[in-house]
Amino acid sequence: MNNITHRVSEKLSEAHTLPSWLYTNPDVLEIEKKEIFSRTWQYVGHISQFTRAGDYLTTEVADRPIIVLRGKDGEIRAFYNVCSHRASKLVDGEGNKPLLVCPYHAWSYNLDGSLNKAPNMMGVENFDHKDFCLKKIKLEIFESFIFVNLDSNASPLSVQFPDLFNHVKENNLGDLKRVRVKETICKSNWKIGIDNYLECDHCSIVHKALVSKVDMNQYEYKMYDNYSYQSTPLKGLDSNFPLGQGGRYYWLYPNTWFSFDPGPPNLSIHQSIPIDHKTTKYVYTTFFMKEEITKEEEELMAIDQLVRKEDLEICETVQKGIDTGAYTQGRFSLTENLVHHFHLLLQRDLEKVLPL
Repeated sequence: MNNITHRVSEKLSEAHTLPSWLYTNPDVLEIEKKEIFSRTWQYVGHISQFTRAGDYLTTEVADRPIIVLRGKDGEIRAFYNVCSHRASKLVDGEGNKPLLVCPYHAWSYNLDGSLNKAPNMMGVENFDHKDFCLKKIKLEIFESFIFVNLDSNASPLSVQFPDLFNHVKENNLGDLKRVRVKETICKSNWKIGIDNYLECDHCSIVHKALVSKVDMNQYEYKMYDNYSYQSTPLKGLDSNFPLGQGGRYYWLYPNTWFSFDPGPPNLSIHQSIPIDHKTTKYVYTTFFMKEEITKEEEELMAIDQLVRKEDLEICETVQKGIDTGAYTQGRFSLTENLVHHFHLLLQRDLEKVLPL
């Protein structure tokens, strides 16, 4: 890996951006999975998806297969989606099951992760069912949103993200209904999408339709240790606007943002999931207060889709520019505070193992 001249300085006015090789070297992503994605809180679902015992969904975090399910006691738990016998994946997709039965040798597990039956193990010495439970993963529910963390020693969400969603808590977020999930593939490094989301200098240039509705003179942001917040009201309103009367945007380090957009009360959760060092899967989960989608809500989703398309195109353009080798490091403008904050967090976690 190339040596670089400048670290990211704590002082914005003199800071350089992260070096371009962090966006082009395939080895970096493997390190990011280990040092960042395996140690941070990742959104996996909403409580509305778990109404009955046995409701489950499967996902991956840092390439590890995970199952989230509701037990008979009503508790939602997360486990590695790996059989304790010979490591087969247990289930795919989402749905409802009274037991988890391995498709390989039919070992079965109760909804609390304990081993139910282990066929063909009669006569095996010193075999204790308690030694072969599913391996549990740290899970927390915060304001109706379900997160997991592969790091069993991770500090709680309330510690890592103090005051998160303070502006929208009064809107009974547990009543949200998950109405649509969209996935898009972007031919750029996962960090480029975050860089783009964390500044609005490009908004008046790239997102003219969106900006025409809001008062960018009242655009504000706040930085916290592990997340940041941006907002702007509709024209004619102030910063105390109710849900839907402006935009409120929460970014959680490293790769998730919660967007409460102008329009009917709504939430869109965006996840930036790296496929490889130059390919990212964006997962967009849209929530409204009712499952039946109105014309106004369809119009909002159409606007969101336009904004996402505009962002995807600019991110792919940036990746192509970085790939030329003509760009090594940039500088921050004095309004790119949140991107600077993101780069400092990345530098903190990566410099332990990379020459930054």
